[in-house]
Amino acid sequence: MKKTRVLTPLAIAVAALLSAQHAAADMWSDGDFVIRAGASWVDPNDSDDNLRLTEGWVKEEFDIDSDTTWNISGAWLPVEHWGVELMYIGATDHDMDLDRVRVDDIIYDIDGYDIGSFEASYSNAYLNWYPLSRDCLGQPYVGIGVNYTDFSDEGFSRGYNDLLINNDVLATDASLGLGHSWGFTGQVGVDFRFGRDSAFLVNAAVLYIDTDTDFNVYYKDALSNDPSITRSATVNDVDFSPWIFNLGVGYSF
Repeated sequence: MKKTRVLTPLAIAVAALLSAQHAAADMWSDGDFVIRAGASWVDPNDSDDNLRLTEGWVKEEFDIDSDTTWNISGAWLPVEHWGVELMYIGATDHDMDLDRVRVDDIIYDIDGYDIGSFEASYSNAYLNWYPLSRDCLGQPYVGIGVNYTDFSDEGFSRGYNDLLINNDVLATDASLGLGHSWGFTGQVGVDFRFGRDSAFLVNAAVLYIDTDTDFNVYYKDALSNDPSITRSATVNDVDFSPWIFNLGVGYSF
């Protein structure tokens, strides 16, 4: 009886230890981690947002061009069919163009007039779902998560500033400030391995990022006699929200 009392909990403890070791081995088995690097093509949303400098000058048909950059990401798949991914997309440089401008009640058609540029970089965190088993050569996935977009190096072009000053809209140069953005993001992608025993893979993915920002315009009013007065005109919720197309290579371990 005493032996039974001692051996029974000992057996349970040994069985629990072996089970924990087996679970740990499964958790850290090959293929639980994937790192990728590649190129990203970023295509911003072209929405009709107004950039108001004064009551008389209103921008219309505000276009933002596309750009190509690099990306790097790492994914952890702790359980079958589910994974967590962190991704960084390097800075993209975007030119801003005007197609139409309204001055008071007169509308001028302008063919892509350059008004300035800015840079944007993107940090994403995803929860991914993988519908197929890990031994498949092709592994599609769908992810949803959060995004942080950082805007920097924003500014108006020299020609645009000269145009505003020469037309007595501004007394001095205008400066532009863009606020950072938090939003949701989603992606659809696929990893394709070079072979069942190969750790190398190619990746293709399409991402959407919901990014809104504030365009803050600072300038000296040409009608003011006080040179120390600085006014600002702010356009809220400019819809940047790009589609991003990723293509790269990866390694699983």
